[in-house]
Amino acid sequence: MLHIKLVVVATIFCLQAALSLLWTQPALALEEIIASYAGPTVTFLPAEVARQRGFMREQNLDIKFLLTRSEVDRAALASGNVDYTLRAGSSLVSAARGLPVKIVFLGTMRPFWGLVVRPEIKSVTELKGKSLGVPGLLGSQQISAKFILKHYGLDPDKDVIYRVVDTGMRIAGILSGSIDSSMMDYGEAFRAKKAGLKFLINAADLHALLAGGLAVNIKKLKDQPDQVRRMLTAMTQALRYMQENPEGTQQVMMSWLKLDREMAADIYQMAKNNYTKNGMVEESMLNSLVTTMLAEAGIKNVAPTQLVDFTLLQQVLK
Repeated sequence: MLHIKLVVVATIFCLQAALSLLWTQPALALEEIIASYAGPTVTFLPAEVARQRGFMREQNLDIKFLLTRSEVDRAALASGNVDYTLRAGSSLVSAARGLPVKIVFLGTMRPFWGLVVRPEIKSVTELKGKSLGVPGLLGSQQISAKFILKHYGLDPDKDVIYRVVDTGMRIAGILSGSIDSSMMDYGEAFRAKKAGLKFLINAADLHALLAGGLAVNIKKLKDQPDQVRRMLTAMTQALRYMQENPEGTQQVMMSWLKLDREMAADIYQMAKNNYTKNGMVEESMLNSLVTTMLAEAGIKNVAPTQLVDFTLLQQVLK
């Protein structure tokens, strides 16, 4: 009997020790990745939906957003100091200029911003000789601004003065008089209207544009294809979620963009058709948009196929 008790006690002790070891084992660490962006905007919403709705975590990824300006972003991505950038527009320019980056995912096909001006300004032509705020030089919003100015008969390189103003500072900039107008994403533009400013032009009404997406250093693309593939899986899941779940998407918008429910619903309706369905764009449309974008940046004779690599995305979509 004593022997049996000793065996039972020993068994319990071993079980407790084993459980103690299990409890002290650290959970499987998520793989941290850094993605640069221009700030919380609807342009970059797919990445935040992927984060908040757990699609990144399902792929064992922990995404951290790093706020950068376009010109800094290019150098950081090319050097490998960031893993990804959510800026597709400026990355296309970077790749065309020979930097070692590729666009692997296109989340948008129309711009998600507009031109906001002082309330007394009634037309685009009145901006001649005045200042216009953009988040970075040769980024998507400046290219869009140039398109708008040219459409209304101004010389986009001579008739306005561009000022680099960070996201979140542009409303205050116009109200204080330090700038006369600014490109603003829908969220900031709607807040500007509430502050008494004028949302003069919705850029999506005038032109298509590749702005948000995913670009990666060529070395990472070659050395870590599995991670890139998992990143693409999370992003494509987010795009699908945004189309199928308006309410859930608007909840993400409310928390990330600091919007009330009414504003989130309005912006969602305005923005939902500006996104791609699966990260891909038809080749004819891609060629047209990229050629136009590069021409605005003064770049010629570069084939769009040299700038993108959808190989891993196509594998994800099978």
